[in-house]
Amino acid sequence: MTNFEYASRINEAAGLDLSLDCKEIDLQDKFYGLFQCFMPEGVGVGAVFSPLQNGTELQARIMPIYAVTAQQTREAFDQGVAPGYFCPPQDPKFDDEGLKSLALAHVRNLKIFAEFLGKSELLKMLEQIKSARVQESFDFAHNKDELADGVYEAITEWMIDTPKLDTKLWVLGEAYYSINCDYLLPAYLQYPNYAQRPQEDFLKPYFELYLAGRRSRLSAARSWFSRAKFTQAKEANERSQATKI
Repeated sequence: MTNFEYASRINEAAGLDLSLDCKEIDLQDKFYGLFQCFMPEGVGVGAVFSPLQNGTELQARIMPIYAVTAQQTREAFDQGVAPGYFCPPQDPKFDDEGLKSLALAHVRNLKIFAEFLGKSELLKMLEQIKSARVQESFDFAHNKDELADGVYEAITEWMIDTPKLDTKLWVLGEAYYSINCDYLLPAYLQYPNYAQRPQEDFLKPYFELYLAGRRSRLSAARSWFSRAKFTQAKEANERSQATKI
């Protein structure tokens, strides 16, 4: 199956009626917001994954996102609006200590990833992190940090360079990104498709923080910030709700 044939299958499964008369490089852009078509519970999304070599594993990774956002999505539908992104509500079962534990588990896993890549400088910076703290808010857009940038660059370069088990998944690049406008979530969600990867599912704690309704930030100040509220994605979601169903 070619990328165009796979795109046509997705187009039909989601009932999008898109024109696919485009260059292959533009196929990804056609499917921005694809997974939102299967809100609230993800019914029918299996058709997106069934043509893929590892589709069952890939579908299993995305289904928890539908589960934690289904109620608030139904409430939005009842008000005549459609959420633009998947923004999980805060899970009250996670207190500050639970969040800190997840954050530090993520740091430990990032060290495993840095060792896997042979990134000695990144590993050295990660080893300086000994504690975590929770903040109610954090301005991600205006707080750049060498460590956070280093982690982002290492993961995104690995995502691009590592061989893929099924190259057709490339078509869903923008669909994955548009889940929450977060480049690391797609790395977790597409993990079964990467041929060269650490044995440790190293982004799982990051994903669990996301499901708990938190965003996180690494800092070279040797702290891990796990904030209790979404800002960027939540604000984008609220803006998108101007679109009526």
